Amino acid sequence: MSIFAMPQPYVSHFGLLEEPYKTTPNPRYLYVSPTHSLAIDKTVWTVTAKQGLAVCFGAAGTGKSTLARELSQRLEDEPEVAYVFITNPNYPTPNQLLRAIIQEFGVPQSSNNYLNLLNIFKNFVYDQAVNQGKTLVLILDEAHTLTPPLLEMLRQLMNYESNEDKFIQIVLFAEELLRRRLNHPRFENLLSRIVMSSTLENLSMVESAAMLKHRWTIAGGTDFPFTDEAVQRIYHYARGIPRKLVILAHNTLLVAAITGADQIDRDMVDAVVRSRGLPDMQPEPQSDAPRIIKSHSADKKLVSVRRQK
Repeated sequence: MSIFAMPQPYVSHFGLLEEPYKTTPNPRYLYVSPTHSLAIDKTVWTVTAKQGLAVCFGAAGTGKSTLARELSQRLEDEPEVAYVFITNPNYPTPNQLLRAIIQEFGVPQSSNNYLNLLNIFKNFVYDQAVNQGKTLVLILDEAHTLTPPLLEMLRQLMNYESNEDKFIQIVLFAEELLRRRLNHPRFENLLSRIVMSSTLENLSMVESAAMLKHRWTIAGGTDFPFTDEAVQRIYHYARGIPRKLVILAHNTLLVAAITGADQIDRDMVDAVVRSRGLPDMQPEPQSDAPRIIKSHSADKKLVSVRRQK
């Protein structure tokens, strides 16, 4: 078997069907916390009500890309919706981004001239929205990478409207850089067109534990191997950021499988963080950090690896 086809050793070690803690944005593994639920519901309302422009902000790793894919999956089941999902919209020029949008929507015409492209797309949008009764949706992930000229192009698309509805719905998923950029006076017109915005917050301790257990169950897991203290430690290091929670959980599972452990405790989590030696996790928790205390007999020591008997 090719090494690239081999599953992670902890999949078989813990009796899983697949890896529970991958960092790829798979909607199957999306844990819908209150902040994620509110963001997706507000976004869906903006789209279905044909209100125009919606933005979902969030720090790196808070689940924006997964939420964007969740939105696209929901739209997939709607026959009256035609959507385009662009994961990396940072094209060098507005002409190139607009050309990509036109191609993805399947517009039969094209042009090398930017103004002609705008007219071609305007006619297409009008025909789809008015004559065909379609709801056109443009989803842009990593929207914080959009340059000022690209943002201006999106503002122009927001002018395609009737007296009642916007002809195209645009949803941006972006890091805080876009919010700061929108504070500049040059983007006042674009800012005024944002009908709905939401912000993804870091998960709480309770939500972090629920997310880790949710993914474990989806992957076919039964007995959750992380002790309460281990989960608390993971939460502290990852600061409630979903991607970091997943990365640390994945690393500790790998160590557990290699060492033959059937349970993961706080010492193993600490050891994994020290071994990684990367600045993406906070240093070891301070003594005043909240802890779950368990009693141990005086003649026993807490060990980092509990092996199967």
